[in-house]
Amino acid sequence: MASPRRPPGSSSVARASRPVELDRGSRRFTRPAARRAAIRRRRIAAVAALLLAAAVIGWFIKGSAGDSAPRAATPVRSSAAAPGATAIAEKRHGRTFPAPVVAQRLHNNCESAALEVLLATHGTRVNQLRLQAALPRSGPLDPQGTGPDRVWGDPDRGFVGRADGGGTAGGFGVYPGPVAAVAARYEVPLRNLTARAPSRVYRALAQGHAVMVWVGLGAGPYGTWRAPSGRRIRVNFNEHTVVLTGIGKGGVLSVVNVLHGTRERWSRARFELMWRRLGRRALEA
Repeated sequence: MASPRRPPGSSSVARASRPVELDRGSRRFTRPAARRAAIRRRRIAAVAALLLAAAVIGWFIKGSAGDSAPRAATPVRSSAAAPGATAIAEKRHGRTFPAPVVAQRLHNNCESAALEVLLATHGTRVNQLRLQAALPRSGPLDPQGTGPDRVWGDPDRGFVGRADGGGTAGGFGVYPGPVAAVAARYEVPLRNLTARAPSRVYRALAQGHAVMVWVGLGAGPYGTWRAPSGRRIRVNFNEHTVVLTGIGKGGVLSVVNVLHGTRERWSRARFELMWRRLGRRALEA
């Protein structure tokens, strides 16, 4: 049987020599101080375990949200998008930039319509009809003579034929040189990528530069004539221009097609086939 507790103020020697007391639940004899210390240790261990579990759960939730949350879109160019422009969202796998969707206004003015798109990606808005009027002309409006020796214009020197169609030949178009000259008047330098490898075009797109390309909508029909200078001209009458505005996952190309004013996706194989039909002509903004 336990002896009575000593009152407060008793000596430490007396406390140390205090007899044990009976623990009713376990029928074991334990010292009260040791029992209280054990309880404190168990409580501290339980709290530490709870804090550790909360930290692990919080870390897991944060990591999962970081993986699944969409990243904010960031334009490649710092200039503001032109009115009516829509940014193509290609994230993580490529680069894109704002480009307006424009449809050509005349039967044969795809080049000036595409130039309007190209200049807009550089922050300069100029109407396609104004650009068409600024293009130099080459040769007569309609071919003179017949057969392969007929005389018409040189598309490397200026626009050939009638932009609005009609006449005896329906008009043709213009190649990169004169188009780049018009862009220079608006202080937008264009780099001529004619005859370069497709990889050079893709690199320009990955760096955030739009590229205007000449493509053949079909494998012909082809025609020949002589320029006023006597130079032999051979063309694909299915000549057309579009603007490549980005490259995404798997190399898929984002395209603004001015034929009907549409935004399209082309595979690299499709682009390269059509590009070869027009001699791999291109201008990089």
